[in-house]
Amino acid sequence: MFEFINKNRGLTNTVFMLALDKKKKTERVIIGEAGAIKLRLERNISDVLYDKTRPLGRLLLDFEKDPDKEWQLNASYMADNFAGLTPTKNVESRALKPYIGFLEQKYMSGEPTAMFAAVKTWEIYWQHFKGKDGSEKFLNRVGKLYRPFFGLREHNLNLWQLSSANVMSAVLFTEESQIELWQPLKKRNARRGECVVTSSSFIPIIFYYLERFEEWGLQLKKCKICGTGFLAESRHYELCSNKCRKVTAVAAKQQYEEKIEGDKVVAAYENHYQYWYNRGRRLKRNNAPDEEIAEFTKAFNKFRKGAIKRKAEVKSGDLSFMDFSTWLFEQQEIVDGLVKHGR
Repeated sequence: MFEFINKNRGLTNTVFMLALDKKKKTERVIIGEAGAIKLRLERNISDVLYDKTRPLGRLLLDFEKDPDKEWQLNASYMADNFAGLTPTKNVESRALKPYIGFLEQKYMSGEPTAMFAAVKTWEIYWQHFKGKDGSEKFLNRVGKLYRPFFGLREHNLNLWQLSSANVMSAVLFTEESQIELWQPLKKRNARRGECVVTSSSFIPIIFYYLERFEEWGLQLKKCKICGTGFLAESRHYELCSNKCRKVTAVAAKQQYEEKIEGDKVVAAYENHYQYWYNRGRRLKRNNAPDEEIAEFTKAFNKFRKGAIKRKAEVKSGDLSFMDFSTWLFEQQEIVDGLVKHGR
C-alpha cells in the first residue's frame, strides 16, 4: 500500500512493468520499484504495489480516461504551492490535502494506469519541490505522463485499433519513446518471458501492446449489442459474449416472426381487397344501377379504411391476426350482399 506522505519525497523510483502471454491470452502488470519487481519475477518474493494477471487487452480497454483534464488541473494546483510552502510538515500537509485526496482516490481505484500515475505524480512532485524551476519541471514531466489520458477521451478504443506505425507518427518527446526490455532467466520461450518496463510515460507501453496485437492478428472491438470493448481474433467478430450472441439470435428470430406475421397480414388484406375490387368491376360490366354502384363504392371505401386501421393494430400488437381475419371474412359477407347483378 502506497502512502502519500512527505517521507516519500523522491526516495523511490516506481516503474510500470507489462508482460504479455499470447498462448494463455493474459497480461501481467506489476507496479513497484525495479529491484522489487525483478525479485518478484525471479523468486516470487518482495513487496510491490500492484501485481495482477488479467485477460489480454484489459490494460487498453480499461485505460484511464480524463476528458476534462482533471489530472492536469490537480497537478497545476499542486505546482502553485511550490512557492508558498515552507519545509514544515504541517503546512505542507494542510496545503496538499485536497490534492492528496485526488491521488489517493485514483490509487484506490485499482486501475493500474491510474495507480501508477498517482504514485509517479507524488514522486515527481517531491523530486522537484523547492528545486530550481521546480514547478515548471514538475508540470512538464507529469504532463507527458498524463498525455494518453485526455488524448483518448471516449474514443480510446478507436485509437487502439490504429496500427502502431500510425500512432508513432505523433510527435514524441525523448522520454515518451524509452522503454526497458527484460528477459527473466530460465525461460525457454524468450518472447513469453519478455517484460517491458517504463518509469515516465505510458506511450511506449501502448506502442508495444499495439505491435504485439498486430503481430498476433488480434483486434480490440466494441460489441454492437452492449458497447463493451473486447478482444477479437478477427475483424469479423462483432459480439463480446454468448449473452450478447443470444440477444442477437432472439432479436433475429423476433424480426423473422414479425416479418412472417406482417406478410400474412398483407396477403390477407390484398386477397380480400381483390375480392372487393372484382365484385365492383362485375357490377359495372353488368350495367348495375347507379345507386347500387354508389352504395358499393361507399362500402368499399369504408372497408379500405377499416382494413388499414386494423392492419396497424395487428402490427402494434393491439389486435390478433385471427381477429383481423375474422373481420375480413365478415366484410366479404357484406360485399356479397351488396352485389346483386354480379352473382
